[in-house]
Amino acid sequence: MNAASPSLRVTLLALAVTLLFPPAARAGTPLICHPYDIGNAKSLPAGPDWHGVSRHYDRTNLTRDTLALLTPDAPVLARMETLRRAAIYATAGMRNWSKNTYTAADRATATSLFEQLRARIKDTPEPGRALALFDAGFFVETLRHANLDLGVDGYALVAKAGEMRQGDPEIEFALALASSWPGRRDNHAAHLRLARAGAKPGTLLAANLSSHFGG
Repeated sequence: MNAASPSLRVTLLALAVTLLFPPAARAGTPLICHPYDIGNAKSLPAGPDWHGVSRHYDRTNLTRDTLALLTPDAPVLARMETLRRAAIYATAGMRNWSKNTYTAADRATATSLFEQLRARIKDTPEPGRALALFDAGFFVETLRHANLDLGVDGYALVAKAGEMRQGDPEIEFALALASSWPGRRDNHAAHLRLARAGAKPGTLLAANLSSHFGG
């Protein structure tokens, strides 16, 4: 058998690397830097900025507007995008986020919304309590990805919501994102596998899994 040509060997090596190391999540902190595809679902105002929000939104209305959108029938993916935008608005477009130089007003805005979300956990009867847990946990974890840490384990709250919703694949998608940064958690692969297993072809979940994780 003839030896493979240099160009063929390079191609085979590239294929092997791809198979051994599949594409990672997109660059940037995963809960904050990339919008979620929510179709026609309602959310906070969008805009042309790189993070998909409007420069003209009045964040003094943030808590009221966010809570109004997080209705019991709002899909999990729409909740994720609403809370992602809320975290960006709360931090004034993540001003100087890499230097963690948020103002007292930024912190007060973020804390005010989080406290309202946390209060809904005890005020919401079953079966809606799982979504209240999810909202509070996903928001505070998204803030952490924006380098504003309120000292609350948001991942644990989202994981509890996932347990209560018995492996909801959209919540597993959220957990896969949250468990991928800053250090990959041991259960990241399990979350991603459950999300993919529950994502029917052609759904928004399948589209989001492809855009955020590839494959």
